[in-house]
Amino acid sequence: MDYKYDIALSFATEDQKLVEKVNHYLRAENLNVFFAPSQEGQKVLSGKNQREVFYSIFGLEAEYVALFVSQNYIMRQVPMEEAGIAFAKHGADGHVIPVYLDGTGLPKDMLDPQSTNYFEASDPAVIASHLAAKIAMDRKERKKLSGSHNRTDGIMNINGNTANKQIFIQTMEGSIEL
Repeated sequence: MDYKYDIALSFATEDQKLVEKVNHYLRAENLNVFFAPSQEGQKVLSGKNQREVFYSIFGLEAEYVALFVSQNYIMRQVPMEEAGIAFAKHGADGHVIPVYLDGTGLPKDMLDPQSTNYFEASDPAVIASHLAAKIAMDRKERKKLSGSHNRTDGIMNINGNTANKQIFIQTMEGSIEL
């Protein structure tokens, strides 16, 4: 399936500065990101029913959804609706990625910790590296399963990447230097 966005970012307004940096790092990796405050995001939302647009983006148009969960997030109606839409569409298929910013978790009726992986981080470069590597590894695995022989390494491009940080990620196949 072709998606309009590689990943959509769901967050509480109070966490916008951190998520803005994550958006920057992900774009440096040539990922197509839906970030509502961006110029593109504002064009998409302008003059439209925000809930309908978010339903379309978080439910249909984004391949992955990152939920930046914090105390602020779970207290806000719109981010929790975005999370509900994402889980309704993707279930526990690994395409909804909760990122716990302050140790606050999603309600158990929404997220079963036994079936949905999440991670805790507050550094934008670490978060972006994790998300980019997850997307790249999933795509690599899908290509392998579909019999495609086009090889694409699932690592971040550190040459020309404006993220300015190198990170090591341990995978099932060994370490990857980012």
